[in-house]
Amino acid sequence: MPDKRKWPYEDAVPVARELCELLKPVTRRLCVAGSLRRCSAYVGDIEIVFIPATEERQVDLFNVEAVDLAAYAIIRMLNQGILKKRFSVKGTPSWGPKNKLAVHVASGIPVDLFSATEANWWNYLVCRTGPAALNKRICTLAQKKGWKWNPYGEGFSGPGGQAVAVTSEEEVFEFVGLPFKRPADRYTMCKG
Repeated sequence: MPDKRKWPYEDAVPVARELCELLKPVTRRLCVAGSLRRCSAYVGDIEIVFIPATEERQVDLFNVEAVDLAAYAIIRMLNQGILKKRFSVKGTPSWGPKNKLAVHVASGIPVDLFSATEANWWNYLVCRTGPAALNKRICTLAQKKGWKWNPYGEGFSGPGGQAVAVTSEEEVFEFVGLPFKRPADRYTMCKG
């Protein structure tokens, strides 16, 4: 498989800033993740993790429905030509309720949008910041302790249905016995 195209950090930052500005009013939390958060010189995509703001709307006389405002903002970005859906090699879009893979039209940079919850925010942020080798290391260290890391869940699950929820990035690292490193320093943690 050929190498994936990379864009300079300096080209990706304004795109991430533009998208975050559009998402900020309709999210409760928002963070750029991936290689951009790690301050890599070149990035293959822009990953944004967010918790959508919701608004209750009356459906009928007896029912109220919570509406995901971020989903509407993303649809608006599609309709305005800011983003377009990204297609797999099979020709199908990766466009689900939680993960949306797109392309920023003006720059051509791929954009991955990940909808999280308060309960899984910290795991999502660690996982989506990566790098992949660090995520594998976290999984392996958890397994050595008899636990499973649930990167899109609330934390770790263990024997007998035990669960440990995490409430910070630091707790993810602490649970598996790794010292916490800021995102720009996480490549050095991938060995071992």
